Amino acid sequence: MAVRYSKNKGFMIQYKCTNSYVNTFSPIGDVMKNGGVDKRIVKTKNAIRTAFKELVQKKDMADITISELTEAAGVTRSTFYMYYDSVGAVRNDIEDVILDQIEKIMNEADLVTSMLNPYPLLFAITNEINKYDEYNRYILSSNNSGELLDKLKKMIIDAFVATMQKNTQIQINVAKAKYVAAFCTAGICETFKMWFNHQSTLTLEELCSHISQMVSKGLAMANDMIRE
Repeated sequence: MAVRYSKNKGFMIQYKCTNSYVNTFSPIGDVMKNGGVDKRIVKTKNAIRTAFKELVQKKDMADITISELTEAAGVTRSTFYMYYDSVGAVRNDIEDVILDQIEKIMNEADLVTSMLNPYPLLFAITNEINKYDEYNRYILSSNNSGELLDKLKKMIIDAFVATMQKNTQIQINVAKAKYVAAFCTAGICETFKMWFNHQSTLTLEELCSHISQMVSKGLAMANDMIRE
């Protein structure tokens, strides 16, 4: 087991399962005085998340009741309310796990190079999402993907603009740069959403390659527009 801190949700615990790690979040309140984490709390929250993932594949999230969720998780309502105040809060918790991993990928990437060749970053991000979505199609389903995609788009836009501002070789118009980033990011997210939700003959690698070519050409054309 390894523990690290995330600014999104607090302490993230990594449990090793065979040759891979399973990530879960534990809020600061779950951390004991000696720096450890209460495994009972982690086990309970994981049971609630797992129950949510199973139920949301059978019905829309808006139709899931707390009674259904607690019964499926094998916990009482009072236990549920110790950690979450609604069904939506459970989904937000799961999404934050994914976003934290994506944030880590972006922090480790060279975003300037990624603007010229977006393929490595695109593939790393979508492959991360695909890890979770393999068994939980709700993540990018048409009814439930809105908030996750909005958070992801904001994360990418902010990172793109911040990188451009740090590049002292060019002076940019921040407002225009945000529009360019929003345009590109929205198109990319919708394209991947279609790919995740429909059977396609394209592999993930091929899709990322096609999008990368379009984005790099588009950014090259937009380069003059965002300069001061």
